Amino acid sequence: MNIGIHHVTAVVTSIIAATAMAQNAPAVDAPAAQPPVKVYLLAGQSNMEGKGAVNTLPWIGEDPQRGRLLATIQNRDGSWKEGDGVWIDYLGRRGKLTVGYGSTGSPHGPLIGPEYGFGMTLGAATDEPVLLVKAAWGGKDIAKDFRGPTLGGDDGPGEFYRRTVEHYKSTIAELDQRFPELAGRRTELAGIVWFQGWNDMVNKEKTAAYTANLAQMIRDLRTDLNAPDCPVVIGELGVDGDRAKGGMLVFRAAQAAVTEQPDLRANVKFVRTAEYYDRIAHELYEQDVWKGPSKERFYRIASDRPYHYLGSGKTQFLMGKAFGDAMLEMHSMPPAQP
Repeated sequence: MNIGIHHVTAVVTSIIAATAMAQNAPAVDAPAAQPPVKVYLLAGQSNMEGKGAVNTLPWIGEDPQRGRLLATIQNRDGSWKEGDGVWIDYLGRRGKLTVGYGSTGSPHGPLIGPEYGFGMTLGAATDEPVLLVKAAWGGKDIAKDFRGPTLGGDDGPGEFYRRTVEHYKSTIAELDQRFPELAGRRTELAGIVWFQGWNDMVNKEKTAAYTANLAQMIRDLRTDLNAPDCPVVIGELGVDGDRAKGGMLVFRAAQAAVTEQPDLRANVKFVRTAEYYDRIAHELYEQDVWKGPSKERFYRIASDRPYHYLGSGKTQFLMGKAFGDAMLEMHSMPPAQP
């Protein structure tokens, strides 16, 4: 009988000790209690694909106004930094964000689009993991290719609208397999960046319909991705910078007018990009330096035609940073009043 009592006493003492240890142990968040992965959808056509040559990025350092930014993206050994807690999936090319997630097949080496400046800006501003889902194809319009289902009628959504939604949803559904570092985490669509326009700008009828088409596409994307209040950044078609005229200015006005829609005013922001267009590279292009005996002067700072922002990595990075700054500004805004 006494042996039984001693045994029970020992068991009770062990339970009390274990309970005390558990109470004093540091709290560990369950996976469900962790903050969600902030997901951003980046969509558009060739300039969202990205035509900025990585080997032109050091040109940022020679900018008297923005040269300090080079140190935020380049290591001392000349290599390029990864985003702090930022990942990307660009139609099957995936991993930690760094340079090289632009278009492929360039004779000028790896390219970037706005994703690099955008992701680096978001990564530096938040402790939460960030995932960029990029869907972009060159030579596409919003009148047909990216047309939302509401305007599609019996024809349904445009092929590249559909592919954008499918890419986003498949990335989220396969998050654990594609990004083991993020396995088990919840996700939240935290923003959309739309950077497109050339194929609509060159057609007067498409330009006239652009405001309505883009506004409805934004509404449709929010519905299809179950994110009714998701903030949206619209990147200006800034080719030719502040010297643009004619149809380009008409088109820019059509882009900006989307933010005047009553239901979009609070959480859709139009971001100017004309100021980042590289006028020095443009002048070299106009002088045909890019194909002359001194062409290295051009290819040190640029790599493509004007409609691709001259293939300037500097321009692509600065535009992406501007998109990121605008997104962060919207995140800090109070909720819109009904």
